[in-house]
Amino acid sequence: MRTKRLLVFVLVLLAPVAFIVGAACNGSTSTACVGTQTSCNGTCVSLTNNPANCGACGTACQGTELCSQGACVSVCGAGEQGCQTEAGAFCTNIQSDNANCGACGMTCAPLEKCISGMCGAGCTTGQTACVPDAGAPYCASTKGDSTNCGGCGITCAVLEVCTSGTCVSTCTSGQIGCPSGEGGAGYCANTTTDNANCGACGTTCGVLQNCKSSSCEGTCITGQTGCIPDAGTLQPDGAPAAPYCTYTGSDNANCGACFNTCPYNTPLCVSGDCYALDATPG
Repeated sequence: MRTKRLLVFVLVLLAPVAFIVGAACNGSTSTACVGTQTSCNGTCVSLTNNPANCGACGTACQGTELCSQGACVSVCGAGEQGCQTEAGAFCTNIQSDNANCGACGMTCAPLEKCISGMCGAGCTTGQTACVPDAGAPYCASTKGDSTNCGGCGITCAVLEVCTSGTCVSTCTSGQIGCPSGEGGAGYCANTTTDNANCGACGTTCGVLQNCKSSSCEGTCITGQTGCIPDAGTLQPDGAPAAPYCTYTGSDNANCGACFNTCPYNTPLCVSGDCYALDATPG
């Protein structure tokens, strides 16, 4: 009898503990947790400051929020908004952030900037945004930029300047700009009369020719032939032989053709042929 009474007494003492354990296992929100804590999925939490269970089980705050008095409150400063990305959470001003303009993740295009939550042109007044196929975007003043004259990528020629969006030559009237070799600054030429630029830049007239009306013409008068000695040919005085004009019909040293000298036995040139002194025709 004494043993039975002891067993009953032990069971009475253990009954409240079993009830509490059972309540915790069953997810009770009142008796399983102490004080103001609440059981969420078997874990006791304070709904007033738990960011994963803020105000109610399962109500999670964002990465830029904290739980205060059971409500999610942003930790961002005045004028900022919390944005959540795969890389993490951050605060930003969506009114001026080019990468988050007007909303998180809304990115402005190159040379645009975020103004009052909207992407707008980032170049100053009077400039144009240029986005080349290669290289970085840039702003250009197309009214006066010789490499972007009137539009992006429009380059003025040598000795031209950009005026009011149009390429204008700096050469005087009747001249054009010609490029120099090896990246030179260029020069102005009158292609109507310039022997070195006759009709076009770089078109050079030959020896004994002059540029007239943009065409190379011979300098010898009618009936004459231009003769050009080989390089290294010297005159009797030792000076280099220069090109010359002659009548090959009567020149004993150029009889019928340049440099064809009549021999001693037929030294006289008549009508382009060499004759003996006593055998001249007619």
